[in-house]
Amino acid sequence: MNFLEIISAHVRWKQRLLDYIADSSEKLDPALVGADDHCKLGKWIYGEGQAYAGLPHFEKVRAEHANFHKHAAAVVTFVNLGDHATAQQVLNGEYAKTSNSLKREIIVLAQEVGATPEP
Repeated sequence: MNFLEIISAHVRWKQRLLDYIADSSEKLDPALVGADDHCKLGKWIYGEGQAYAGLPHFEKVRAEHANFHKHAAAVVTFVNLGDHATAQQVLNGEYAKTSNSLKREIIVLAQEVGATPEP
């Protein structure tokens, strides 16, 4: 598992959501965005990552990752409803808080599994 790649992919979501708020011509489905088992990290968490389920930070990563997708889906939902102001509030609030926490937890988990989170 390349944890740096995983962190980068989740960081890119913020720009994608900012772009979506500014111009929602790309159609995003909040149900798909909210699913925490479709991205690379989610597939790892619910697949081969289960081998690490006993590690202290594994559950924290799983939970924060689920929250990350929940808040991203909320941003998409508000944009789809035309409520761009609330979408921006969620992005700058709970989404940002969860995203930062997820990045920290991924780094700690990477250290626990003996991986290097940075190049």
